[in-house]
Amino acid sequence: MNVLVTGASGFIGAALCHELLARGHAVRAAIRRPDDQRSLPQKLHTAVIPDIAGEFDRRALLGEIDAVVHLAGIAHRAADEAEIRRVNIDAAVRLAEAAAGAARRFVFLSSVKVHGEDSGSGAYRESSLLLPQDVYGKSKLDAERALTELAGRNGMELVIVRPPLVYGPGVKANFRRLLGWIDAGRPLPFASVHNRRSLISLGNLIDVIARCIEHPRALGPYLVSDEEIVSTPELAERIARALGRKARLFPVPLALLRIAASAIGRGGEIRRLTGNLVVDATHARRALDWRPRLSLDQGLEETARWYKSARG
Repeated sequence: MNVLVTGASGFIGAALCHELLARGHAVRAAIRRPDDQRSLPQKLHTAVIPDIAGEFDRRALLGEIDAVVHLAGIAHRAADEAEIRRVNIDAAVRLAEAAAGAARRFVFLSSVKVHGEDSGSGAYRESSLLLPQDVYGKSKLDAERALTELAGRNGMELVIVRPPLVYGPGVKANFRRLLGWIDAGRPLPFASVHNRRSLISLGNLIDVIARCIEHPRALGPYLVSDEEIVSTPELAERIARALGRKARLFPVPLALLRIAASAIGRGGEIRRLTGNLVVDATHARRALDWRPRLSLDQGLEETARWYKSARG
């Protein structure tokens, strides 16, 4: 199958390109800069698109493409709301409009953030949409709705993938910082946290995205995750074990921890580390005949090996 991958040089995109080639697919990789090719395998075709939401010949990009995997978007880098919406919504819709009548299937990487941030003691399911709590989550939900309406009009097969936090080789942002804190032996105030979190390893995510391309009946939104659910203290312990370190955890009342974090401008980060976010991935596993191929410990071991080699 001929597959177009946007955001191909990113954390998820580069790994997905390797996976798709290994599975026998032909890959066209849309990248922002010529230098981005260095992170990609040589057996694919690249197309340099500096601005995925800008003006360029989308029909040419989609020529002879059977399926599109749209990963390009703004997640962690600083941008105002207008730019986030332009890239995360407008770019997705314009690409899908051009793909209609050309590609058979359009796979859109969304986020569990379309459900909000704290699931309490329950678990999110595909239909349990709440009001997202940040601009990024809102942009992903609005993109999902626009793409669903478009697919309803033109008959294109639309698959939406909603992962929770993704970790693995090349991870950035909060998970990378947590790795650094644990590796440095920094005391962490999480011993009193009793939350429940779903995560997904990079290896499991690219496997399920590939399955969404290949499965003949893949359609609609899918929540995906590793099989295990962990608390933040347990996650810290297991990261430490993968790094060959000892986690140094001490208790702080959760309310006090969140107040202190807010006072130093880290409230959002600590809220995400200490809150609940559980997803029910049963639908994806049944509909796609899919099971995560990596356990949590295997995914953390891969991540730890990469981290230790990257730090020198």
